[in-house]
Amino acid sequence: MSTVEATGEAGAAAAAASLENATRRLRTVLDAREAGEAGPAGASAWRAALDEELCDRLIDLTAARAWAADQAAERDPAADVLRGCALWAVETDTVRVLAMTGTDRSATDADVPDGTARAAVAAHGRVAALVTALAAAEVYDGVCDRLRTALGPCPADRAAAAWEIAESALSGLGATRDEWVGADPAHTAAGGWVLVDRIGRLALAAALLSAAPAYPDEQAEICVNAARRYTWNHLRQPPPEAATAVHVRRTAELVDWIAGSASAERSGG
Repeated sequence: MSTVEATGEAGAAAAAASLENATRRLRTVLDAREAGEAGPAGASAWRAALDEELCDRLIDLTAARAWAADQAAERDPAADVLRGCALWAVETDTVRVLAMTGTDRSATDADVPDGTARAAVAAHGRVAALVTALAAAEVYDGVCDRLRTALGPCPADRAAAAWEIAESALSGLGATRDEWVGADPAHTAAGGWVLVDRIGRLALAAALLSAAPAYPDEQAEICVNAARRYTWNHLRQPPPEAATAVHVRRTAELVDWIAGSASAERSGG
């Protein structure tokens, strides 16, 4: 079984449930912190800032739920990669929420000093596997075709704004296709998480937009608002570009120079 297939089989529902549990904990932590504050200066502004952050994390959860509910049992290379990219995005959101609560390591790594480092290495290994798969033209094009189908035609009214952002992001994948397809994974994997995240976010945004019409009118409007905010938060950046050999070399030089400077400072040299 390939790494990409294993990633797909991890389960959309399980990933969404993990994010839901993390978000529930975040709400508990934020409420506890607020209760523990004795009238801080600017309390209303402080709470408003927390509410904005919490709202964005709950929107991420709503997108994950919509995507998990819409998963079909399709198994082909493009479907596996698309599912893997979406899982990456959901799990990234989970890590972010857990970090906000001070529980940024999994229970299995709680007593392992290098647990976080091992988790980071494993995550980047998954990205490398996904980017390597996307180097095949049939996989890259298949993923884009599936996203195009999932996004569908432009909806009416306020949902159109979210659709237009997603459509622009999807078009960007076509604009930078030649940087990824057929490229050396030793180079593309360096910046591959950006491509993986963009594909995953597109899948989640498309699921959120598709879910809106199934709700009663008032709830449908709220779902559309969530889709607008989700695309605004995650899909407005420029198209993901692959790293080049020069970029990889410069990264190595920066690591050596910064690490060397830090060592010299610690030793007093």
